[in-house]
Amino acid sequence: MSFDDLFAQHVGTAMARQVALADLIGERNWSVDLSAGSATFGDDLRFPIQLLGTESHVDGTWLWAWANTESGLPPALLHLCGWLRDYGAQSGTAELTDPSFPLERADGAKLALVASGLTGRPYYRGPYEGGALFFHLEGVPDGPVAPERVITVLSQVIQAWPLPHRQVALAFLTQQGWAVEDRGERLSARHPDGSTIEITFDELGRIAQFGGQIQGR
Repeated sequence: MSFDDLFAQHVGTAMARQVALADLIGERNWSVDLSAGSATFGDDLRFPIQLLGTESHVDGTWLWAWANTESGLPPALLHLCGWLRDYGAQSGTAELTDPSFPLERADGAKLALVASGLTGRPYYRGPYEGGALFFHLEGVPDGPVAPERVITVLSQVIQAWPLPHRQVALAFLTQQGWAVEDRGERLSARHPDGSTIEITFDELGRIAQFGGQIQGR
């Protein structure tokens, strides 16, 4: 599977996890303890981590954590990125198996969102001088996004990246537990709580309008 198809399939649900994580962490400072295998946010939040990789803003490249042999990273923190490498080998997704490549091909955010969609874990981008560390958090509460936030997430996704809107919306709504009917020029979706969403597309397949009704809480 191409990386672009994999990204379109998983970006919606992965972005929903990032929105929920941002709500949880807020403005807390972060730190990582590699020997303990954990990340701390503020004085009250601590989660086990799995390392994903690093962006270098010096040469504009991505390096998978499993390929960063010079840093002596703890093997226990490389299980997730090793699993992604194996998944990439099976699916034929070179971005998950090539040890390093230019960020123009796929940057840390896109890679981390794909990883989130495949593994069910949110990620964190930790900036440092000259680059950024990407890692995934374990044990963060997870679940479907609230119906009232579905349109917000979809809007954020299609504004951030040039993507096939129908493919993204259909995958996201289905993954979130909505019953979806593809009616050609629009998607009609119903949530188990009775909420409905109608998405109308233009002649180029781009989202033109949202409609529907969200049930009150």
